[in-house]
Amino acid sequence: MIKLIQVFGLASALALAGQAVAQTEADNRFERFAPSTTDYGRSHVDYSTWTMMLSEIVLNVGYSDRRSPRRDVGATGTRVFTGNTSRFRFEANRVIYHLVEDFHLDAITQYRQELEQVPEQLNFARLSPDEQLAYWLNLYTVATIEQVGLVYPQNDMERTRAANSELHYLDAPVVTVMGQPLSLNDIQYNIVYRFWDDPRVIYGFFNGTIGAPRVMREAYDASRVWSQLESNGREFVNSLRGVDNSPRSLIISRHYERARDTFFPNWPEDVRDHLSAFAGEDVMELIDSDIPVRPTSDEWGIADMTNGSNRCGGSISQTVSTGRGGTGSGRDAMFCGGLPDNARILLDFVVERRIRQFRDGSLGNVYVRDLPDQNIVIDMSEDDDENTEEETDGEISN
Repeated sequence: MIKLIQVFGLASALALAGQAVAQTEADNRFERFAPSTTDYGRSHVDYSTWTMMLSEIVLNVGYSDRRSPRRDVGATGTRVFTGNTSRFRFEANRVIYHLVEDFHLDAITQYRQELEQVPEQLNFARLSPDEQLAYWLNLYTVATIEQVGLVYPQNDMERTRAANSELHYLDAPVVTVMGQPLSLNDIQYNIVYRFWDDPRVIYGFFNGTIGAPRVMREAYDASRVWSQLESNGREFVNSLRGVDNSPRSLIISRHYERARDTFFPNWPEDVRDHLSAFAGEDVMELIDSDIPVRPTSDEWGIADMTNGSNRCGGSISQTVSTGRGGTGSGRDAMFCGGLPDNARILLDFVVERRIRQFRDGSLGNVYVRDLPDQNIVIDMSEDDDENTEEETDGEISN
């Protein structure tokens, strides 16, 4: 400390000391969430309600075929195209926000509140590490979909603030667990990344953007949480947004760079080894090539079907208002007689790719849930008996 005072001055030394104290306090704040590795019971948390919700609002786009998308064009009568134009616009599962109405969001908010109460209903420390991991991943996903839905149709998530907050939606304390306000970044970096020393957890954090690991159409479950993460890992690594290349670089997602200090200290060898565990043949050739790693891929466009717009295209396009003070959401999106043009482009591409892969005999893990043109209903209702939390034989239903 004497040398620090001599070099930086007393004020700088005191500032460093203050930062150390603040870091210690922060560490203590999250220490309560450290999972036990030896002394835990057999309680199980059931997330079937969340699986039901996800199955109604998530479009499964399937695996990327790593083809560059064609250039999108505006519909007849206009040159305006309001869809996503990024290289990754046909990758990653999507939340169908343009059809989500206020009562859907109310159901998601209620479920998030119920999840927050779970640690107070049982001895959270005695849940197994896999149970606790599934809990944090589900809470993160619920809170993310809720926050993005509350500010929809904002589509640039890099600049999006949390509802009723001046803070970014990833930084704002949007959940409270065991009396501790937590942000989405707290859950990811200060809890899961800190206490689960396995890079596969990277693939459990869908932050509402196309560039993130995908959102699944089912909740994470402790009995297979690692296989679920591995499935997401294979999809992400073998997509353009996960691993791409230029003539002189192996371009990878910045999600790996954000996890570098935690999981890949021997950079870039560690991250190459990690990617190799999930890579298909084409991607493996890129990883094995002698080109430098550049973690520069970062797509912050919203992972919805319409890029925050319900424009139907052409000279008869109409914009409608919704109950949340925005445009392009709710069933008013059907006013034009079908899906908005930019949603149709995505859906048509997904179907076309599925047919092509089927003909090539490489359908593999591609799953597509086609949407009808009319009378789309998102049903997240549940029986009254299932709307209450019960603890029976060590099981919590949520």
